[in-house]
Amino acid sequence: MARTDIIVAGYSSFSWALISALDRTWRGRVYYILPDREQAVQASLRRNVVAIDGEITNVEVLGELDFDACAVFIAGSRRDEDNVMAALYAHHKGVPKVYARIFEARLIPLVSSLGVTPLQTSHVAAAFVTLRLLKPAVAQLVALSPEGRFGMTEVRASDYPELVGCRLGNLHADRLHIVAVARDENISLGFNTVIKADSKLIVIYDRQIEADLRTELRKVAQQAAQYFRQDGH
Repeated sequence: MARTDIIVAGYSSFSWALISALDRTWRGRVYYILPDREQAVQASLRRNVVAIDGEITNVEVLGELDFDACAVFIAGSRRDEDNVMAALYAHHKGVPKVYARIFEARLIPLVSSLGVTPLQTSHVAAAFVTLRLLKPAVAQLVALSPEGRFGMTEVRASDYPELVGCRLGNLHADRLHIVAVARDENISLGFNTVIKADSKLIVIYDRQIEADLRTELRKVAQQAAQYFRQDGH
């Protein structure tokens, strides 16, 4: 049986950002477990989301899910304990890719040793998970440890006014690439995504330019502004 489903467990701005990105792009079903009925109703309005009202540590709630069809399980609530317990349940059920959102850095080595990939909370983390699922070749370039060649960071579009109004697909250079836009708890990876002044931008960059990253971003902004004018704006 092919595994095509994703289960996102627990409400937070992090998990909602994941749902927003995956709903538009994931080809299988996306299940979202939420503790509040109103949140579940809101999530169920999305085209490809099946919302389930319940606690992510409730065995009866988890028992409603088909883990044999689940390719990815992401525990993304605001509580470390709940995330770890739900993720271990999914790991025990044989889900091949299991993630847990972790606030306490001291827990990360323990969670990793149990076969669960820990995630720290931010738009960067949400974007990175989305990249892993939808653009794995891009995600493989990124090592979030200091030893990796490529880094990933978040910047405010308002710090680079030339970017506002430009399309995401034009925002790249030889050693950096703006890969995603975060706004209102949504994450977009599409080429034609338009940058708004209140957006946050997720940037992959070569660590060799880390000291000059702001300068390099301004160069990209200037180049993007030229594209923007050529398009007739």
